Amino acid sequence: MTKHQPEAKRRDQILEAARKLFVERGYVATKMSDIAELAGLSKGGVYFHFVSKEEVFSALVEDEFERSMGIIRMMSEQKELDASFFPQLGTHFVERFYGESDTARFFIVMGEMALRDKDLRTKLQEIQMRYVDALSQLVERGQAAGLLRKVDPRATAILWKAMMDGLEANVALDSTSELRKLDFQALVDVVLGGVLSK
Repeated sequence: MTKHQPEAKRRDQILEAARKLFVERGYVATKMSDIAELAGLSKGGVYFHFVSKEEVFSALVEDEFERSMGIIRMMSEQKELDASFFPQLGTHFVERFYGESDTARFFIVMGEMALRDKDLRTKLQEIQMRYVDALSQLVERGQAAGLLRKVDPRATAILWKAMMDGLEANVALDSTSELRKLDFQALVDVVLGGVLSK
């Protein structure tokens, strides 16, 4: 058993173990005792941090959102945006999806669980809208700086989020890492410029 670890470190151990098990076995087949064993903690040690498997899953969902929001917050804090902010976002997320092997796969598990659990579905919808709100504000800043033409910022943010979610789902299923070769500037040119000739 792991001893004398800071509480935050133990919490991270629990979440890391839970994510791995949820991805490999599925939510229903994973027990709190399985999480404790993989985390190297006693079952009581896990229950000290989380009262239920549902709470562990909910914490993972929140952690994923917070990590996803990190780059949005960083860009929001920049005094000036430049035209590279959309390609930076795309590159950041795909590198994260590939660099942390269970991240994209956990996205699929979240979607599956949201179909079964109304409370989780509501939570995920709220999280999605917080992300869209933050991205909408970036789009508005891009418009104010003359980087983006005047289009509906919220529709643009929803489209971008849908594209990132689609890429994440593809990364979860793409064992050949084909998306790593994707030219994000080309993707952004299509999204921002459209495909119709002027």
